[in-house]
Amino acid sequence: MSFSHTKCEILKKTCMRNFQKSQKEQMSTENQKAFVLRVVGSFLLLTVLLVSIDFVPEMRIGAYEENATSSLDVVAPSKMADEPLVPESTFPTRISIEKIALDTTIITPQSTDIDVLDRALLNGAVHYPGSGNLGENANMLLFGHSSYLPVINNKAFKAFNELSKLKAGDHITVYSDTHVYTYATETVELSEAEDVRVDFNSSYPKLTLATCNSFGTKQERWIVTARLIAKEQR
Repeated sequence: MSFSHTKCEILKKTCMRNFQKSQKEQMSTENQKAFVLRVVGSFLLLTVLLVSIDFVPEMRIGAYEENATSSLDVVAPSKMADEPLVPESTFPTRISIEKIALDTTIITPQSTDIDVLDRALLNGAVHYPGSGNLGENANMLLFGHSSYLPVINNKAFKAFNELSKLKAGDHITVYSDTHVYTYATETVELSEAEDVRVDFNSSYPKLTLATCNSFGTKQERWIVTARLIAKEQR
């Protein structure tokens, strides 16, 4: 066998090995791509399924989906521009309603920006900035999520469950750092979001609670109003 023939055989074997190696690498790459596509497809299918059964909790309280006052109309109180800042002790920090076993933290954000309000809702009920404070002759607006899904990891999504079960005269307790304020329920109404108007002005210390109606459409709101009847130091 000549040297040239031997060299040719070696080159043929080398080319064959390189070809086989290239084929294996190509198949491995294709398998990886197919695996990624299967994972992505499964995730998208699962997401569509969860959304279709309303298992994914809504991250925004419906009244504030576009902006903080788009569907829950509010009227700011008339205050002097040079009025001093409200003392910290008049901010609500917690609300409890014994009749419906409601007990949750209240957050008072520093802004009415929709993203700020949404983040606050992840921690409990929210005191709408600019509405009344505890003890003032003004209307204090508190709003929170409602959800009746069987599995909820974040309890803030059901902070205001069962508001619809309140009746006139039922007591609502709101706490500050220094005092306990007791309100008596006056009205409990289910309204279309576009019809809800919350006036922050009031001739007496007033409380308004608002939440979505989980059993109806996202355009419905449960609105509870109450009047201050007692105040005591903690």
